[in-house]
Amino acid sequence: MYKHKNFFYSHGKLLLTGEYFILYGAYGLALPTIKGQSLTILKNNFSSYLYWISYDEINNPWFKVIFKLPSLEIYYDTEKKIAKKLRDLLLKSKKIQKNFLSNTLGMYVKTKLEFPINWGLGSSSTLIYNIAKWAKISPYMLLGNNFPGSGYDIACVSNSKPIIYKLYKKKPYIIPINFNPPFKDKLFFLYLNKKQNTCDGIQFFLSKKNISLQNIESISSITKKIPFCKTLEEFEKLLLNHEMIISKILNIPTIKEIYFTDYLGLVKSLGAWGGDFVLISYRKGMRNYFYNKGFHTLISFENMIL
Repeated sequence: MYKHKNFFYSHGKLLLTGEYFILYGAYGLALPTIKGQSLTILKNNFSSYLYWISYDEINNPWFKVIFKLPSLEIYYDTEKKIAKKLRDLLLKSKKIQKNFLSNTLGMYVKTKLEFPINWGLGSSSTLIYNIAKWAKISPYMLLGNNFPGSGYDIACVSNSKPIIYKLYKKKPYIIPINFNPPFKDKLFFLYLNKKQNTCDGIQFFLSKKNISLQNIESISSITKKIPFCKTLEEFEKLLLNHEMIISKILNIPTIKEIYFTDYLGLVKSLGAWGGDFVLISYRKGMRNYFYNKGFHTLISFENMIL
């Protein structure tokens, strides 16, 4: 019989500005999403195992693992790579917080995603944050070297408002802001039908040698101006400039140049280039345009952003 229920929850995230450049100290604007991930713990005094089941957005179990306690030796799993990564997170949590999972009392852990795992809204960052809250440790300490990146996603999932994020001397600085553009009914998020590997994207960017202080300052300037935009035209102009800066450094065309050259509105990459979601600004016939090109997931700003 299970008892002593604990529940943790965090929202997903999208990075509007600053992708890659946050690693160099630029300001970035991150938006928490309405949908996120929960983690529920039920303790069982009659077992010495940790039963872990992860459910997707339609309540189907997509991953299961059983750990022996307190060693966290894997007794059973449905996906070895995921089980090992999860075990590493739990062991690191134990190393930081000595009392975490320190006895042999059994438990059942359930995670529940509210968005498809391939959407790139933060299935990993929400899990890390929830485990950190459960273990009563800093999520940034748990993030560590397990997931290379700026840590903006951890900052975003732990906030219920949009944030301006900056790294200074490897420390995160977070400024919650109000971001409620008067033209938000003209903004939409389009899924590109594939998930981009963030680690690969970061490594590719870091390999570039043509990143100047002027580039970093330009990205920061755009980030600071975005929350104060009064018109869609001003907003589109700033983000188009942002796309051009990144495109030139990566030496690859923008998503718009690759897929949507004849679309008259904005197409802005979010986070690692090449997959997940892009931001779209409304134009007449928009839904049919993208649908006919095979892109069927288009979500309004109001239905996506917290």
